[in-house]
Amino acid sequence: MNGDECMETIKLISRGGDAFELPYAAARLSHVVRDAQDENDDEVVENPEDVQILKVESRCLEKVVEFLKHYHEEPLTEIKTPLEDNTFEGNVKQEWYQAFLKGIDQPMLFDLVTAANFMAIQPLLDLTCLKVSCQLMGKTAEEIRQMLNIPKLTPEEEAAARRDHRWIFDD
Repeated sequence: MNGDECMETIKLISRGGDAFELPYAAARLSHVVRDAQDENDDEVVENPEDVQILKVESRCLEKVVEFLKHYHEEPLTEIKTPLEDNTFEGNVKQEWYQAFLKGIDQPMLFDLVTAANFMAIQPLLDLTCLKVSCQLMGKTAEEIRQMLNIPKLTPEEEAAARRDHRWIFDD
């Protein structure tokens, strides 16, 4: 990476119209940002155009930008599979990444999963999905249904599900 590349900045604009500026070198971790610039892997884009991220709210995009900036300085260590531990902290050793998701509420966590998926930011998607999966470990089906806001099946839907997907049900 040359010095000029570090100087280029880009603004990501949320659904609410808020703009978040960051180094282009950090933003290009997102395939959506790269695709918006029509760049090839070999070339450096000069004066990148701002990108509207209309499917992501401001509060969430601010967290995404925070992640991108930090990832550019300290990449997330690959999350090994199978998982080494049943806890998030047991699988993510880097303190900043642990702290990044610590204390955020469930709706924001799911918004980050959705934003990472939409913006094609694989490391953020891996991190947020790991957090969700660790939260689901050891939970009953009812607890998982409530956490994921899955509506209860009607008796007819449950009968059809039991018939079509016998392997899901314990009994």
